[in-house]
Formats: sequence, structure tokens, C-alpha cells
Amino acid sequence: MYLNIIVFILAFLIIFFISLFCLLKKTLVIDNLYLIIPAICIGIWAFYSLYHQEFQLYYWDCYVVYSAGKQIFINPEKLYNVPTYLYMPNFAIFLAFTLSIFPYSMAYTVLFIYNYIWGVFSIREFNKILILMRVKKKIHRFMFLMIISNGFFVYNQFWFNQTKYLLLLILLFIIRRELQFNKDEIEKDLKYYLINYSLFVLAIGMAPHFIFYLIIYMFQDIPRNEIFKKENIKKYSIVVIMSVIQNFLFIIYPFQIIEFLDGFNVIPRQRQKLKVIYLRDWINTDSSSAQFISYLSFIILSIIALILIFNDKSRIQEKFGYFSIAYILFGFQFYHTVVSLVLFSLALLLFIPYLNQDKKRIEFVKSNKILLLGVFSILGIFFIAHEFILYEFIPIPHEYPLVILDNLRWIFLISIMIISLIHLKLKYKKISLEV
Repeated sequence: MYLNIIVFILAFLIIFFISLFCLLKKTLVIDNLYLIIPAICIGIWAFYSLYHQEFQLYYWDCYVVYSAGKQIFINPEKLYNVPTYLYMPNFAIFLAFTLSIFPYSMAYTVLFIYNYIWGVFSIREFNKILILMRVKKKIHRFMFLMIISNGFFVYNQFWFNQTKYLLLLILLFIIRRELQFNKDEIEKDLKYYLINYSLFVLAIGMAPHFIFYLIIYMFQDIPRNEIFKKENIKKYSIVVIMSVIQNFLFIIYPFQIIEFLDGFNVIPRQRQKLKVIYLRDWINTDSSSAQFISYLSFIILSIIALILIFNDKSRIQEKFGYFSIAYILFGFQFYHTVVSLVLFSLALLLFIPYLNQDKKRIEFVKSNKILLLGVFSILGIFFIAHEFILYEFIPIPHEYPLVILDNLRWIFLISIMIISLIHLKLKYKKISLEV
């Protein structure tokens, strides 16, 4: 156990200073404290997850992805024989050359460190997005960065040793490039689309249910009457080509497509309770009912995605934010607490345009009271403990009806977030009409 502790401490010291160098870019430390402190916070939550496990590490998720990567070298035909591997072949190929090249005894530590690196660079990309969205003062950017670098959503990334920080990093990177190119009025060439779509296809590989985000992104800035224009069809073709190249195992072993799609039915088959709109433990479901609700969820999210696609006025970060809220409310398939880090981080972007930066101190609070209410509701959501932590420190009975209290804490804060956002939207629209 003590050897593990020493290894993690040394590894994090090395990684932290490397990340610090990447963040600073030769500028003074004091000028970048607003970046350094969130990076340290991620490390603290990472260590807390280890402490909470008494350094008896939770290996299952790591074992699944490690085994999938190894299977690429051993027998790729049997990729979906790996228990609970529910992702696409390109993710397994990515794992094969980034994680599974190490001995299994080192795999958890390696993935843990990867998570920290992805987390730090997510902070960096989010900061760049804030700058591009004209959040000028560092103290204001610091407020947003501290929200996404703290709480049990961060903790869960390291407890389960998941890869959702990489998913968040890819989405933030794509949003940042989109904003940067639009701001600088740079023409989006083939290289631009190859990079963005390649990364997006990888993101879908590790989170197949995020296919909606890719579809929304594909049709961004394309008017309805130009959807079938030749240059736009070329862009769609890039997505198809990159998907085929990265998932070439589907071409070699076509039966893997069926095995992959069957994974979408695994969770509904296993669900005993309905976890949609955070009504967990309120409604009992059998496997067939869960399957029906899963399909209904897919239909609802598809309709919302279509509405966002045909909304020409919203920018990509807004569309991703709105769809994230839709997924929080109606997502059922593959929903897990670890993906909440991505969803609520994207939802946070929706509040940024309404930030009044001209005021200071108490006047700043007064002029931004509704925004701060919504933003800090997200902070509260980040700090809501996962149920296994909650029940350890606060012995609430698990049985109905007292378990409803567990659900109400989510519903209350999510409602504040949505109501605050609606209020800001209506207020901004009213001001625009008056002007």
C-alpha cells in the first residue's frame, strides 16, 4: 500500500510540474494562479478518491478498457467478448496504444495519471473558450474554472478511473477551435475538418450515445436550403470516411456491428429502477418497460437534436449546452454519474453570455444575482455526493419513501439551473426588443 502511495505522489508531482509548464507558457506564476489553483483542485479530488478507497483501488472499469486494448493485439475478432465493453472498436485501438502497452500492474496508475493530464488540459481549453466568449477578467474566469474542477463529479472520474475527462477535453477543444476560427474569420479548410471530425469520431467511440453532438456539429452553420449542396456533402463524407477508417474492424468483422448494437440493450435489461429525470427509485420497471423508456428517450433526444440543428441563430457552444440539459432531463440510455461532468460543464457555457462584467464587488453580485444563482446551482450539483458516499456519511434509509430525499436534492438544484437560464434568456430578449 505504501509503495502505491509513494508512486502516486511522485507521479503527480512530475505531472503537475509538466502541466504547470504547459499552462504558464513562460509567464509568471502569480499571473496564472487562476489556472494553477483549479489544476491543484483536480489533484486534491484525485487523491481524496484514493484516500476514500484506502488505496485499495477500484479496478473494474480499468480492467474492461485495458482488456479491450489487449484484445486488439491478441484477437480483435473477439473484441466484444470482453465483459461489459460497450464502446466502438476505435476506442479499443486507441487504448491498445496508450494504455494496454503497459503491464496490467501499472495500468491503473497510468490511466489515473492520464485522467489528471486530461483534466488539467480541460481547464486550459475551458479558459480559452471563456476568453473567446469575452470574459475579460481573470477573477470571473476563475469562478467558472473552479466550478468544473471541484466536486464529486471530479472525484468520480478518479474513483471509477474513467475516461470522460478525455471526452470533455475533445468537446472543449472542438468548441474552442470553432470559436477561434470564427473570431479570426479563418476559412475552414480540409485540415480543419479532418482534425475536428477525427477527434469527434474518437469521442463517439468512447461515448456512443454522444452521436447526437456529432450530428448537431455536422450541420452547424449550414442553412436548411444548403444541406444537400456539394461542398456540404463533402463534409459529411469526411465524417463517414473517418468513421470507417477508425472502425475498420466493423468492415473486417461485420458481425461486430450487431454485437456493438446489442450493447445498447444491456443497461435497460439490467435496470430495476427508472433513472430518468432523476426519478430513481420512484418508479419500478421491468426489463421490457425499461427498454420501451429507453427507445422513448432516444426519440425525444432525436427531436431535440433536430430542433437545434435547424436553429440557425445559436452558436455551437449554445447548442451543445442546450442538448446537454436535454440529456440531463431525458437521457436514459447509458446514463451514468461519470458523464455528468461533461454534461454540466457544457451546460455551464450557456450562462457566460449573460455575465455583466462592468460592475465590481457588491454591485457585481447585485447585477448578476440570477446568473450567480444558476451558476452556483451547478456548483451545488457538482458537490452533491454520489449515493454511495451520501449514505456513508448521512445514514438515510435506502427504502421508499425516505429515499425520495436523495432524488429531490437533484431535482431542486437542476430546477434552479433551468429556471435561472430561462429567466436570463427572457430578460435578454426583452432588452433586445426594447433596444
